[in-house]
Amino acid sequence: MRMNNILLLAIAEVVYGTPPAMTGADAVQTSNLKIMPLEGSTVPWKRDRPAYGDDIQFHVETHVAVEFDCALAGSGTLGTAPGWGKLLVACGCAETIVAVTSVKYKPNSASTDSIAMKFYLDGQLHALSGCKGTWSIKMDSQGIPFLHFRFIGLWTDPASEANPGSLTGWNLFQTPKPVTFDNTAPINLHSYDAVLRNFSFEQGNTLEYCDNPGEQLVDIVGRESKGSVSILAPVLSDKNYFTAAKANTLGNLKTEHGTAAAYLVFFEAAGTRAQLLQPKYGEYKGRATLDANLSFVPTTTLDDEWELRLAAA
Repeated sequence: MRMNNILLLAIAEVVYGTPPAMTGADAVQTSNLKIMPLEGSTVPWKRDRPAYGDDIQFHVETHVAVEFDCALAGSGTLGTAPGWGKLLVACGCAETIVAVTSVKYKPNSASTDSIAMKFYLDGQLHALSGCKGTWSIKMDSQGIPFLHFRFIGLWTDPASEANPGSLTGWNLFQTPKPVTFDNTAPINLHSYDAVLRNFSFEQGNTLEYCDNPGEQLVDIVGRESKGSVSILAPVLSDKNYFTAAKANTLGNLKTEHGTAAAYLVFFEAAGTRAQLLQPKYGEYKGRATLDANLSFVPTTTLDDEWELRLAAA
């Protein structure tokens, strides 16, 4: 089998754990796709014997995990969900579509949405159902921006199955643009426009696989959204991030990537939601950078600590 002949399909489930039929229209355009085909743990039997030797172990909590990247770009049509939108929904995000205007994704603690997946390795199929996951953003200057996904799902016996033809689902994924001066706006961090070196965000879902008499499911049982940022360090008279961090100040964060309106992607923690943690100096081409960890804190409204938005502005 050829390891470079891999493919992923994904489709939203109507009934949890019941995979709908999938075709090439459900193909996901991925990078760095990998599967962990038999996750879980083992329980040893350890029978008493009058001699040395190991004993049988039983696989329990058997499930499957999948990880991959999707290039971060708008759908190409305002008010149309991108190909990766269904993945965010299965990661505990609420999707709000305004026709011809915008698509927004925000945290949704009450989410029960799930997806089914098919992972093909050169005609060998590993199928998952009841999948839920978590995601992150990676934006490095001079690099391609990516969404990274990690899903776990219910086990299905692997089998040989030919790849589906006509991968029309890839049409929902647009060609990305590198993170550069021409394609990316300065990051606005605590109401200051800064030169961006890199930005990362992790949704931080806690995923649990549960296998007990009477239940078999994947559940999202918590969320702590974190991140990190590296910017060219401003002079302290312009912006003093050290005093802001020491005072535990919460502020805004906004990134904007893309050029044409239908491809723009915004990540925003508006108002007082983003906290800088332990900022320190770094170095880039002989110039000082300010590097810090980030925490994203909801207000009393809840489920509002960040938003990923596809819109013209």
